Amino acid sequence: MRTLLKKAYQLLWGLFILGLAYSFWARSFLPRQLRQYGDPASFGIISLFVVINAIMLYHHHFRFRDLKMETVDIMEGEKFESFCAYLLKRNGFNHIQLTQASGDQGIDIIARKKGKTIGFQCKRYTGFVGNKAVQEVWAGHHFYQLDEAAVIINSEFSDSAIALADDLGVMLIDRKKLKRLMRRLPS
Repeated sequence: MRTLLKKAYQLLWGLFILGLAYSFWARSFLPRQLRQYGDPASFGIISLFVVINAIMLYHHHFRFRDLKMETVDIMEGEKFESFCAYLLKRNGFNHIQLTQASGDQGIDIIARKKGKTIGFQCKRYTGFVGNKAVQEVWAGHHFYQLDEAAVIINSEFSDSAIALADDLGVMLIDRKKLKRLMRRLPS
């Protein structure tokens, strides 16, 4: 499906370029009888291109607009990872990559900030998150040879997870810190 949409978008780009070429150059060479068909077709193609790009831009920049924690709490796993990647971008991280869904070695997102590469594990969870998340991100951090590791959750960490993270130097982003990061969402 994604490939089909990509091909359709490429076709729209080609039609857009043809529509512009017709409007700015070729129209003057056509007889009046053909202009009655060319003008509306060119206008329609250019308009469609602009509308589709506006929708894509809006979706890309505002898809998580005015998001509440209650909505975050019911997100599916992959959607939560996508949300975390968007949130990191809004908070100054760049070169953001989502890793593959399975076999990710405990790292869901790899991002850069201030010259450091950081691996993030994202857990949308109810209740306390324990040592396992910290252990997984620590192992993934070594596997991908990253500078730092972090766990982002929508709930709270257990005391043992906090102690382990302190000992290993893993950054923990719990519900309170996640809310703080969400202040950068468009409203």
